[in-house]
Amino acid sequence: MYAPQQIAREIDDRSSLPIILLAAWIVATAALGPNFYVIRFAGFVDITIERILFVIMVAFLVVGLFQGKANIQKNIAIELFMGVFALICLVSMTQTGFLPITPEFISPWFVFISGYFFPFIIFVFAKKYIVNEKDMLIILHTLFYLGVYLCIIAGLEFFNLKQFVFPRYIANPEIGIHWERARGPFLNAPYNGEAILIGFICGLHLLQKKMGFSRIFHQSALLLFFPAVFFTLTRSVYVAMLVALIILLGWYKTSFPKWKLISLPLVIVLIVGIANSPRLLSTERREGGVYQVKEVDVRFALLKRSAYLFSESPFVGIGFAQFLPSNLRSYKGRTPYSSDELTALQHNHLLGIATELGIPGILIYLAIVILILRRLRQLAGKLPETGIMGNNIRIVIFSIWAVYLTNNLFLEPSNNLFVNAIPFLFAGLADGLYVRSLQPGVTSPVIMSRSTMRIIRSHV
Repeated sequence: MYAPQQIAREIDDRSSLPIILLAAWIVATAALGPNFYVIRFAGFVDITIERILFVIMVAFLVVGLFQGKANIQKNIAIELFMGVFALICLVSMTQTGFLPITPEFISPWFVFISGYFFPFIIFVFAKKYIVNEKDMLIILHTLFYLGVYLCIIAGLEFFNLKQFVFPRYIANPEIGIHWERARGPFLNAPYNGEAILIGFICGLHLLQKKMGFSRIFHQSALLLFFPAVFFTLTRSVYVAMLVALIILLGWYKTSFPKWKLISLPLVIVLIVGIANSPRLLSTERREGGVYQVKEVDVRFALLKRSAYLFSESPFVGIGFAQFLPSNLRSYKGRTPYSSDELTALQHNHLLGIATELGIPGILIYLAIVILILRRLRQLAGKLPETGIMGNNIRIVIFSIWAVYLTNNLFLEPSNNLFVNAIPFLFAGLADGLYVRSLQPGVTSPVIMSRSTMRIIRSHV
């Protein structure tokens, strides 16, 4: 006869195929998208490595519904709000269109699946399948080593060593934007910076599992993230990094004084910052200056346009993914806008949702965010004090969401699947931990899925 704790430990040691697929999908979403490999069926569908892996994961979810591994739980408030938000998007697209008005603009349908629909599915997938420390370690290592890769690529881009960059499309100036910055496989510096910060947060959380030489290597790798953030030359990423550091320093618990962990990186940042203070105050983007005001003026101009469009149609919005130049020419503000500025996208995610979907859309989306943050609060006292799946995971998830929301105040992220999916992946993890903590017979520090409980009962 086996003790339940022993059986649970044996089950936790097993490899999880769904989680391995999820890890592979994360990498594919970041670097192996359409620019890397794609099979196009004109007017129908694009087949990429990421889409193939996603279809396989959806198949796991569907099979899990029939096998009881992904059964419907009672606590599905977040999923219900996600469903309502998706329905609002679909209804809006039936009114304004699923396809782009002109070829140079992203289609509303693509924005829907990359900004909301696929991330919502990843939320459910993570909630059902990330159930133990081994699963969590796979995801954390994937995001950390992906972050290390992005840091290396960022250095090569910044120092104009693009001949060594892989995949090669990153070094193609005709694809994407932000050619002068470290844009990575996302071809966008803010997205790249957000992915780097997520990798940094995951790496810090992994540090507790590292010993000896592995710990020294891990700490050295973490130092790469600070210059990589600078190489993005993006102020929203700088602000997001400060927010994440404040959260981690304030609430992340360690067995030793936290100043010992951050003293060396902090000293390096201060020395580099002081040595380059004239450059940091420069108005030139390449210098890394934060005093460049032209783009700030453009951001404020876009905010004014958004407020105007929202006032024109506050209840139904202008239509999902319809923040286009044709909608902006009726604006009669005092600021003169150039033709280049007229083609700019919305640069504030929340205000963009309000403008395009009206009051119902923004209220439902804010409800989703609030419910996710509420889950983190409800997990207090339900997790072990130490360990990868311990109480610190709440702080990690909160830090990632803080980076996501902070960066979103300065850009429109809906057309990038990676930066939307990762926060919802961790939100699904938090929701799953909470739901399992409410199941009879499951108490901290052992948190098990229902399938694990069935196996335990069959052995006892």
